[in-house]
Amino acid sequence: MSIGRILKHWVMSPVPVTLAFPQSSLDAVTKCIEECEQQTSAEFRLIIERSIPSKGLRENITDAQRAKELFGRYGVWDTEDNNGVLIYLNLSDRAIEIYLDRGAAREVAQTQLDDIVKQMGIAFADKKFVEGVCQAFRSLAAILSKPFPNKPVQDPVPNTPVVL
Repeated sequence: MSIGRILKHWVMSPVPVTLAFPQSSLDAVTKCIEECEQQTSAEFRLIIERSIPSKGLRENITDAQRAKELFGRYGVWDTEDNNGVLIYLNLSDRAIEIYLDRGAAREVAQTQLDDIVKQMGIAFADKKFVEGVCQAFRSLAAILSKPFPNKPVQDPVPNTPVVL
């Protein structure tokens, strides 16, 4: 457990979340997710967290572990074809994690994920947060549209981003 990481998480204010993702940006991401889900039966979710809770810091939880935990908690796994996709942003750690359910994970190569995360990082460095997130979802939708074409099913995962 790093003292620097703990301090970074404890002193992080909610202001950066609203600066990077004001309500209008969250609405734009929701619309983007809805459009992407017209291409594929995969389900997409964005979770933005300003900092990991104290318990997670004490347990030295990684951003990847936190993404997996939130994937389950928010029901992103609840899809017929096991093709849920979570993009998790931890603002304190400046971390981007993409967590895929097992069906989706079989179709997306790690190199593709690495490239998507890299492109998001470039967009974020230019303060193009919505563009970075939406381009990531569009890339994932394009990859998943062949193995998981769109079909008339219920939308089991809400499209609205979660801000923690």
